[in-house]
Amino acid sequence: MSEQARRAALRRSVRAAIVIPATFAFSLLVIRDLQIATFAVFGCFALLVMANFGGRRRARAVAYVAATLVGAALIALGTSASPSAAAGSAVMLAVGFALSFAGVFGGYLAASQTALLLAFVLAVTIPAPVSQIPSRLAGWLLAGAVSTLAGVFFWPWFERVTLRGRAAKAFDAVATLVEGLHRRSTDEQVARVEAARAAIQAIRREYSGSGLRPAGPTRGDRAFVEMMTELEQVVDLVERPFQEPGSSGRPCLDEGNRLAASTNAALSAGATVLAGGAPPDIQAVADARRTHRAALDSWAAEELQRGRPAEEVLEGIDADHTLRVIAYLTIGLSANAVIAAGGTPDPDIALPAGIPRLEGPRGVAVRVAQTLRAHLEPSSTVLHNSLRVAIGLAFSVLLARTLGLGHAFWVVLGTLSVLRSNALGTGRTTVEALAGSVIGFVAGGLFAAVAGNDPVLMWVALPIAIFLSAYGASAVGFVAGQAAFTLTVIIVFNLISPAGWQVGLVRIEDVAIGTAISVVVGVLLWPRGARRAVARATADFYRDVIPYVGHAFDVLLGVHRPADLGPLRAEAVRARGRAGEAFDTFLNERGAKPLEPQMAGRLLSAGSQALLAGDLLLVVAADPEYRATSCADGAAIVAGEVRALLSGFGHIAGELAETTPEVAAPAPPSATALRSGAIGCMRRAGSDEAAGRGAMAVVVAGEWVQNLAR
Repeated sequence: MSEQARRAALRRSVRAAIVIPATFAFSLLVIRDLQIATFAVFGCFALLVMANFGGRRRARAVAYVAATLVGAALIALGTSASPSAAAGSAVMLAVGFALSFAGVFGGYLAASQTALLLAFVLAVTIPAPVSQIPSRLAGWLLAGAVSTLAGVFFWPWFERVTLRGRAAKAFDAVATLVEGLHRRSTDEQVARVEAARAAIQAIRREYSGSGLRPAGPTRGDRAFVEMMTELEQVVDLVERPFQEPGSSGRPCLDEGNRLAASTNAALSAGATVLAGGAPPDIQAVADARRTHRAALDSWAAEELQRGRPAEEVLEGIDADHTLRVIAYLTIGLSANAVIAAGGTPDPDIALPAGIPRLEGPRGVAVRVAQTLRAHLEPSSTVLHNSLRVAIGLAFSVLLARTLGLGHAFWVVLGTLSVLRSNALGTGRTTVEALAGSVIGFVAGGLFAAVAGNDPVLMWVALPIAIFLSAYGASAVGFVAGQAAFTLTVIIVFNLISPAGWQVGLVRIEDVAIGTAISVVVGVLLWPRGARRAVARATADFYRDVIPYVGHAFDVLLGVHRPADLGPLRAEAVRARGRAGEAFDTFLNERGAKPLEPQMAGRLLSAGSQALLAGDLLLVVAADPEYRATSCADGAAIVAGEVRALLSGFGHIAGELAETTPEVAAPAPPSATALRSGAIGCMRRAGSDEAAGRGAMAVVVAGEWVQNLAR
């Protein structure tokens, strides 16, 4: 856990330790209604500890109010279904799936998942007539009002500010890295690469630990996610450039220097805008890139006409290709930084395809529809996890109610606490849950034996137990959190209805039943877990990116006429989203990882590079003069190597999905053939000026084939 996350956990725990006992005391000792007291204390715990809302005060207040209202509706629904075990489990199935799946939208929806599940579980597992709904709602609404005031005004932690600060530092580190792009590999440049990767990893850690993960359908959230991906792509390109830095063949063009300067300035300004400063000059990068393209064309034509060997001219063209790709990524990075900071890029600038352009409710609706379409697929890890959670919770409700357990909601909470993405992870967490419950039971039982019927000691111990429960789960570990929560429950129920240490024993029994259910569900549903899921999702991503990048090559090489490739790109982007979610689940999964996380990340990055290649090939092909029709022989050679490249991608996809027979991988694209095709076109351009841009199209296509083949 990062230091920032630890501080946030400390603030949240102190707030909970003060507010929850006070609310509980008021509802139990002043209002004197057990239903109100029960839903008030667990409601405060859900909203202040489990929900973990972040953001600015106004947005945070809206989130608390919205969660309170949704929780009230779920309590009414759960109470209505509680008299019947069958009805309760059926409704639990639907609610569990809906709330679990909603986490894919990130933001406040993900932050409120567990709190809302607790509200519904509490209502559906404690049988009560409909006449009890007002009392239950009163307790929950009291908790909501108190939690809103406490969460907004009592020592709040503004996570978004911290997250943007991390992103700004990453921009600075990447700008410093790009500044040394054309220097030969030195210890200093290696250190810059490591610093940039460390800065990006710091964003990832802060991002994954944030209660307000910006992964939702809003424009700013989507831009932030794209921004992290693009930062990683820039570092990948600098670390593994198209050509070795420091090449003597690089043309000394002022336009190239201006492109490098404008790119560095935009990256530095990206850090500034995230910190609340002026936005980057995106138009300057776009203009510099266009001017550099024209200058490079003129340089190549002049050098060929002077009789310079085509091989040397080709080397000079290749020298700045990495810079041009980074400049293109910088345009997208800068635009996403502006959007993530709450601004709007200049609408007259031609932005990359991945920028979330639509604003307002319509934009949110479109992105919601895109997310639903992406993850309501049989191969989606999000769908798998949501079904697993829903079925596990529904079964635990049915079993607990059928057995007539007095504290059935503990069974369901036990299932929810330990259910993970595979059987091994669930089993390991089951042991931890039971160990934590036993530790908490022993501590609580000893305390109950000592305190006896002395409510003063119980009230004194309650804030301490709540603090340990809130802080232990996030900052210490799962076992510590389970132990402290068990101790808290023993104290709460002894204050409601004194029963001594027996309350702890009941909790251990119910957690054991709940964890047993989670193990059964984990074994029966997708037992191989996230490792298999990330492999299959990455395979699907490769299969979906192949048609898009293949058609993009064909358009540039003149094999196909330009067409709307938007649907192909959209399908590839959806597949990338599914693979990204599977990768995140894989990283967070407990247990051994037969597939190395670095290898899984590299495979996913290679697919993203192919998507980027398709985008840039179409950018070049947008100018009809940059088509390889004037050099059909060279285009045919490159087209043959493109087929070899795509066959390699298909073979990797088959191996990942375990559908490819154990045969040798197809031969990789031939660098010699690609070079001969490009040189042939360059020689023709030396005697035919009109063929110059067609030759450049062949060169660009060949460069991307070699880059992706690596």
